[in-house]
Amino acid sequence: MTVPTNHNCPDDEVLQELAAGICLPELADQTMRHVARCTHCGPVLRRYVREFSNDVSPENAQIIKELRSSTPQWQRDLVRQVIPKRHRLPWLKLAPICVALGLIVVGMVQGPALLSEFRLHQAQKQAVAGFEERRTIEMRLTSEGYSPLRPFPIVLGSDSSHGLDEVPASLHDASGAANQNLRAPHADPRWLQVQGRILLWESTPSSLEKAEKDFEKAHAEGLDVPSLDIDLAVSYFERDSRSEHPNLQRTLNLLNQVLHNPRLTNQERATALYNLAIAYEKTQAWDLAATTWEDYLKLEPSGQWSEEARRRLKGAREKFPEKKQQGYSQPAFFLDQRAQQSLKPEDPEQYQQKAFSQWLPIAMADKS
Repeated sequence: MTVPTNHNCPDDEVLQELAAGICLPELADQTMRHVARCTHCGPVLRRYVREFSNDVSPENAQIIKELRSSTPQWQRDLVRQVIPKRHRLPWLKLAPICVALGLIVVGMVQGPALLSEFRLHQAQKQAVAGFEERRTIEMRLTSEGYSPLRPFPIVLGSDSSHGLDEVPASLHDASGAANQNLRAPHADPRWLQVQGRILLWESTPSSLEKAEKDFEKAHAEGLDVPSLDIDLAVSYFERDSRSEHPNLQRTLNLLNQVLHNPRLTNQERATALYNLAIAYEKTQAWDLAATTWEDYLKLEPSGQWSEEARRRLKGAREKFPEKKQQGYSQPAFFLDQRAQQSLKPEDPEQYQQKAFSQWLPIAMADKS
């Protein structure tokens, strides 16, 4: 007999604590009796177990693997104790739930850390989901799904925050979790990255300034991951491109630096290339923009982000003659132009960007 979802179902926090292995034994026993017969709570607990499993470090996974509670026989015996024979469900249906109970054995040591990781992971996904619901900035975040650009209108002299009805619920939840966790002593700096992303979404002059400070503070507190550098570059771009005399050099420098990080994943590389191409467009370096879009499309040839990239690549090519696209890529073309004194005012900046982004890395690689 199954129990439909109703007011007797435990709160999500109880199920999360059960999955993390830090639920009090009496409450765990009571909750498991309910979960085993509830068509709502059973799938919810299994989902939390899967999400916790994704966040378990290799060291923790090995500890859990070596526990007696991880063996099928121990789990079968536990089911016989928790569920009376007349209410017992088939073993295969209860197997995922028993994994959660097995985690209780190491709850005192591993559980709080697992729960903290889960809640952080949940907030990270919620922050990205806000951009997927309404993409307010031109550049993209790592792991962000595509949505059309819908920026907030920029009102000169105004820095008002957006109404509650404009802010996605996922960002409300992520913001609340970030505020709560950042009040704790020795807070995980990844919460600063979450908070910074929420401020990026708001996209007001003051929120962008705060986002930049949060990302830089996360760096200062020891967070060293490529996604943070990408976020920081986005905050630079959003602030600097709105200034009276835009200078995107620090955005360009940081994104080029990110692309040489040996720990970069393919998804992070694609995001950095996408954003770098946009920065080149903003400086009207169409040659570099076109080359960077081409590099991006080699890495991500399909999908909605790629469709937008192809449109932008076509636009860059139309604004930059093919001959000059080829010429700027060659040091010999620069020497010829200089010898002929045919350099135009915008040419030195184009060659400087090419030298830093391509010629110098190739020369260093040849020497090594």
